[in-house]
Amino acid sequence: MYGLSKEVVSEIEEKAAHFSKIYKNCLKVKNEDVLIISDYGTSVSQLPLMMTTGYVLAAKDKGLPVNVVFQGVKKGFMQADDHITEAIKRLEKRSIIILALSNKLGRFGEEKSFRTYCQDQGHRFLSSTGLGDVKNSYFDLFLEAMNINYRRLQKQGLAIKRLWDKASSITVKTDAGTDVTFNVEGTQAISNTGEYGEEGCGGNMPCGEVYIPPKGLAGVEGQVVIDASMKVDQGAQLVDEPLTLTIQEGKVVKMEGKHAALLEATLRKYEDRAEYPLRVRHIGELGVGINPGAVVIGSMIMDEKVLGTGHIAIGSNSWFGGAIKTIFHGDQVFKNPKYYVDGKKMSV
Repeated sequence: MYGLSKEVVSEIEEKAAHFSKIYKNCLKVKNEDVLIISDYGTSVSQLPLMMTTGYVLAAKDKGLPVNVVFQGVKKGFMQADDHITEAIKRLEKRSIIILALSNKLGRFGEEKSFRTYCQDQGHRFLSSTGLGDVKNSYFDLFLEAMNINYRRLQKQGLAIKRLWDKASSITVKTDAGTDVTFNVEGTQAISNTGEYGEEGCGGNMPCGEVYIPPKGLAGVEGQVVIDASMKVDQGAQLVDEPLTLTIQEGKVVKMEGKHAALLEATLRKYEDRAEYPLRVRHIGELGVGINPGAVVIGSMIMDEKVLGTGHIAIGSNSWFGGAIKTIFHGDQVFKNPKYYVDGKKMSV
């Protein structure tokens, strides 16, 4: 199936119940059409194909109408292939779309983003992107991060969201040296905990984070020490030596450490492409991971969800209520954070 060996397909068949759980508990499926968009993986990873196969087998087991379409591996600034856009637009309203991709879907038309289009059409969606830098052997780790108690996760995420929504400032500290404060007055947090059963809803799979944009462009001050994983132009990767970011008036002004040159090269590349290059280095997000089944592996779709980690993102946040619109969004993950909401320590 889809170029996978019989042995791999057989292994996925044995674990298809994990994917059935997502259809039932997260998407609340009835008898909607399911469109799965994927690619053929990379030289190091067939995970998009493996995830696609799991979703197809589970859909067929539930008697759901399912269609799979493939395109080449895309970066975010590239356009999705025409036949992908056409397949999405042919869907009946209130259908289900699942992305299992090595990198990104690509730009979806000129007028609306994929997310906005899904909201308008009432489609529910799952997004598993950035899988191209994940080894096939990590497939079981993805399943563990998906096979969790969603009711408990949603309760925890909602409690954090309510706390952050009322906050004026959130400070994060770590023993490694992170000490950064976000002005979040008037902003709203997003709890990404797999509640994709309502029309127009969707999000990451694996899920399990709460995140919030800062107020305006200049609402972040301090230092962040990245010691788990980082997102650069080549993809996500584990950090074997800490990377220290100095942030002033919401913008990264200094980078120190072994990996600083790599992140600097990434930011310069996107500044060269951006219509508004001065926005690329601004901090767009503060997040906390709350998924107890996730582990840090060097894949951002997983790493930012890990319980016991925090993350910031450099770049765009306009799609979740922030003031920064640009072509780059790069999450950077750190370990063992302590959060202080308006000066009071928060338990995660």
